[in-house]
Amino acid sequence: MSSKPTILECVRAGEPIRHIPVIDLHSHLSTSSEYYYIPYHNYDQVVRYMDRFGVDHLLTFALATTTDPRPGNHYQYQASKEYPQRFSPLTMLHAGFPQDWIEILEDGWNNGSRGVKLISQYQGVDELGIDWSPVFEYARDKNWIALHHSWGGVERLERWAKEFPEIVFIVGHATTGYRDVVNKYDNVYQNTSALFAFELSVERLVNEIDIDKIIHGSDTLDLDLGTSIGPIAYANISEEEKKKILGRNALNIMKQLKWDIDLMKGC
Repeated sequence: MSSKPTILECVRAGEPIRHIPVIDLHSHLSTSSEYYYIPYHNYDQVVRYMDRFGVDHLLTFALATTTDPRPGNHYQYQASKEYPQRFSPLTMLHAGFPQDWIEILEDGWNNGSRGVKLISQYQGVDELGIDWSPVFEYARDKNWIALHHSWGGVERLERWAKEFPEIVFIVGHATTGYRDVVNKYDNVYQNTSALFAFELSVERLVNEIDIDKIIHGSDTLDLDLGTSIGPIAYANISEEEKKKILGRNALNIMKQLKWDIDLMKGC
């Protein structure tokens, strides 16, 4: 392999991607979900797992979605405290208990949270009946991200993107359904998480969405890192576009939000 391999050469050789930043902005740390046990879940094991692929940093949040989110949140906070250069935590909320939101967000802020994770679709609450504005009011001056499993409609995401320009909004799973909002607003990004589950190609994402607005996400430890990196590595797009998706765009977000993270890799 040459001194500067391509991303695909690394993947085909089963080697970590060492020469560029690889950042994952959709991941979970947990011992289990509601449905299954997750082996090899402690922080040391996850770091070794990341190193096998050359993944530098994970934006993490709880995997258990229907229960009290606080224990899962604290699992993320502890990971970030032990490995601050490898993990950044988001604070998950339960859509059904808005009376708890501010207290949970304050707990997150005091424990180094980088933002908020929303997932009403798994919590038995109609997304269209939820007003997340109090959450975003709390977050607006904190250099935070707001990542949602699904925003429930273009107009909802556009409303908040306009009203809260200080927050970086992320469409949590691969789709082109929000492309107009993603392409229009500087603070809205599209994640690649679970491309295969939505039968969506990297090529289509790149054709329809501004390349600078597409960010890599794996859904690990629910899914495998290889299911997110592989489709990008094999995609019929340029090497520079692959680098942007896998890490450069996320690195730009981190710099914009003034996160103190040094990936120790060239760009």
